Amino acid sequence: MEALNELCDLVTAYPDLLLADKLTWLSSRCAPAASSSSPQRASRAHLHSLVALARLLPVGPAGGPLPPPLLAFLTSHAFLSPAFWPQSFAPAPYLSKLLPLLAAAPASPALSSAVSGALLAALNVTDPASAPLARAFLSAAAANPPPLLPADAAPIGQRLLLEFVGTDEPPPRTKGKGEDAAGDVNGGIKEVVQRFEGEEIEALERKEVAFRLILQMLGGEGGLDGDKVPKVRNAAAWQVRSLTDFLKIRKRDWREQGAQLRARINTKLLCCQAAVVVLVRSVSVSVMEADSKSSKDMLQQTLAWFIEATKSCILSSWRKLKICEELFCTLLNGISQITVSRGGQLLPVLLIPLKPLVVSTCSQADMTGCSPGALFEAVVKLSCEIIEFGWTKDRALVDTFIMRLAAYVRERNDYEEEDGKGKDAVPLMRLNVVRLLAELCVCLKRWEVVDMILPLFIEHLEEGDASSPSLLRLRLLDAISRVACLGFEKSYRESIVLMTRSYLDKVKAVGATENNNTLPSEATTERTETLPAGFLLVASNLTSTKLRSDYRHRLLSLCSDVGLAAESKSGGSGADLMGPLLPAVAEICSDFDPVSSVEPSLLKLFRNLWFYIVLFGLAPPIQNNQAPTKPVSAPLNTTDGSSVALQAVAGPYMWNSQWCVAVQRIAQGTPPLVVSSVKFLEDELELNALHNPGSRRGNGNEKAAVGQRTALSAALGGRVEVAAMSTISGVKATYLLAVAFLEILRFSCNGGVLSATSTLNKSSSTLSCVFEYLLTPNLTPAVSQCLMAVVHRAFETMLSWMEDRISDIGVKADVRESALSFHACFLIKSMSQRDEPVRDVSVKLLTQLKDKFPQVLWNSSCLDLLLISVHNELTSGPVSDPAWVATVRSLYQKIAREWITSALSYAPCTTQGLIQVQSI
Repeated sequence: MEALNELCDLVTAYPDLLLADKLTWLSSRCAPAASSSSPQRASRAHLHSLVALARLLPVGPAGGPLPPPLLAFLTSHAFLSPAFWPQSFAPAPYLSKLLPLLAAAPASPALSSAVSGALLAALNVTDPASAPLARAFLSAAAANPPPLLPADAAPIGQRLLLEFVGTDEPPPRTKGKGEDAAGDVNGGIKEVVQRFEGEEIEALERKEVAFRLILQMLGGEGGLDGDKVPKVRNAAAWQVRSLTDFLKIRKRDWREQGAQLRARINTKLLCCQAAVVVLVRSVSVSVMEADSKSSKDMLQQTLAWFIEATKSCILSSWRKLKICEELFCTLLNGISQITVSRGGQLLPVLLIPLKPLVVSTCSQADMTGCSPGALFEAVVKLSCEIIEFGWTKDRALVDTFIMRLAAYVRERNDYEEEDGKGKDAVPLMRLNVVRLLAELCVCLKRWEVVDMILPLFIEHLEEGDASSPSLLRLRLLDAISRVACLGFEKSYRESIVLMTRSYLDKVKAVGATENNNTLPSEATTERTETLPAGFLLVASNLTSTKLRSDYRHRLLSLCSDVGLAAESKSGGSGADLMGPLLPAVAEICSDFDPVSSVEPSLLKLFRNLWFYIVLFGLAPPIQNNQAPTKPVSAPLNTTDGSSVALQAVAGPYMWNSQWCVAVQRIAQGTPPLVVSSVKFLEDELELNALHNPGSRRGNGNEKAAVGQRTALSAALGGRVEVAAMSTISGVKATYLLAVAFLEILRFSCNGGVLSATSTLNKSSSTLSCVFEYLLTPNLTPAVSQCLMAVVHRAFETMLSWMEDRISDIGVKADVRESALSFHACFLIKSMSQRDEPVRDVSVKLLTQLKDKFPQVLWNSSCLDLLLISVHNELTSGPVSDPAWVATVRSLYQKIAREWITSALSYAPCTTQGLIQVQSI
């Protein structure tokens, strides 16, 4: 069978391979045709070959002859005899596989006639032994109806009408809530149960098959006469009308139980689902044929039946069954199709009962989890379709519908006037209404809808009962974050202002109540889960460049405010308060170009962010490549800031591992923390402002200052002794520690290569960032020494990254060699800098790179750049400086001689070839 499947796959991919010899070979594997009276038992190879032939039909010529084995299989009707099938062979799955292949085949008279005859034979089976095979064939055909020509479909339609006995008259019209309420009366429930248990399951199965088969015969030249359509419509209507009483019956009221009851429920609901589809099609056919008042009444009545049936599904104890969910979705789809017919004349008729239907759906207890459920999703889909359709038909009516739904979010509503159980249902219903309104905003993507709904959310959060911690507040905050993702500027700003203010208020509340633990659990959930998830959602979904820039600025400002508010708190609470924001910050900075021009205000926010990341120990350790081991945050039990800083450098990592990853991502999008002004680096007042007055970690605490210097010395690998930092204040030491963390982490990711963040930028070396610190003028010796040490430590980190990947091959090796080339080219260019210390460190680092990875010597990009630099004319700038020009030219010539000499010793042929290419 596997070989046949492979052959069919090959022919399907390459239809030109379908040659006559292949069909002949497949046909030869099929036994001669057998008659239904004396069927010959088929072999498994015969049956598999039939499937293979059916698979090849779609790639064959349209209208071509049916392969003889397939034609014989359908016309002989031998498959209806148990004697035809091999021992221990399951016919039903086989037919479910074969019939869809026939349904996908091009229409042809031979196929249509053969399938029609087979269907009639299966419908007319009277032998009990053949009945299961007939049901299997009919079920497979009903699930995937094969194409029938009108002449062949007509007798099938006539035969199917015999399945609808006693349906010449339509069911009674819906009169109101009191009609057909027998299921609610204890005295009548037994009669209702007996009536439904009197329906045979096999009869229901045959009706379902009849509905699905007759569906393709309705309308146009489908094969069913127009005068027969009312009978089909009435039969479907009787099934739909019976749903209300059927679904009202509770499980304990049925006399049948267990598998027998479940089979009855599934069969009945499947039959009703097929009836709904037929009723929609038949009503549409009648409307097209006669656009009159009677057809409009028919549509209204059908709409009323569907709405009543959907309410029964919602309130039924069987609503969690998959078939009940599918039936509910089918009903709502039918409601949508009927409503949009006749140019929207039925829109007012639907919107009146649609609101209570939506509210009833939102009142169910099984819709409060992370997944709202199929019923809820179907109601959202219907509401969106109706609103979208009615937007241009009757805007006022649609607005009224939305506002009436939104009214259920308010503090007072009709449910609160009830007592007992009704009051308990209020929060549940309101939670799901909030979810539904948020879904409407997201699905419709109309700013007009957002402007109607969002003010109600914000008003309730600020002034209603959702202004205090509660489940309703959490749901509303989640809703406004989803609305903010849509990118409508007004609603985005209103949502983000409220979210950032709420988070900062919760941070301050932690400080006010940390001694008596009076915060409710919802307040903690809001700060640690709901709001951080909302911030991350907005950062992930905003697409507008303008709004992303604004959101980046707002999030960084929030981090600064949170850091300042949390800085004076004891223990590790500062990390607990700031850590949840880091994933959102990482996401919004993922498309930020760190080498672009950055406004000083934004640069200061980045500085503040890294200042607090280091102060609270949120960055991953930079010594010995300590990886985070704890999946969740664990507050430190110490108030000594120096121990926090030292542990941040050396590890282990004590916080949520997601925060560690976020800090690494933030490092890739952070610009160098310097500007052209010297005041920025040297201003003690600005750095001190990042501490609260009287803070134990401010400039007034010498013990904290020594601890920060010790941590800085450890981060720099001991290149600068603590005693040499005596002139560096505590806050400046923290700033320099933040620079060290930032640049070392930047070099530890992706080999120190800045990936392209926009179409205007190409990948480049992170050395371009770290060298910015060396170009800052008028630095004090201690600070200059620390910054130089940062450059060396960051470069060592990059070398370690490459050494760890020295054995990589393929794409990973290309990444490593590309990073090596980027760094070497940058250092070659940097040898022309005016500052002598920068030229010196460029030469030192380039020498280290050549010693560690000599393959860079015969890298074409590096060698070309070096040879070009030797011969390029150097411009001395606005002020003539012949000495600098001579020094740089001499340096390039010296490095080029050493480079070529070493390259020739390692790879003489390759190097000579590169030099010859350059000289051409």
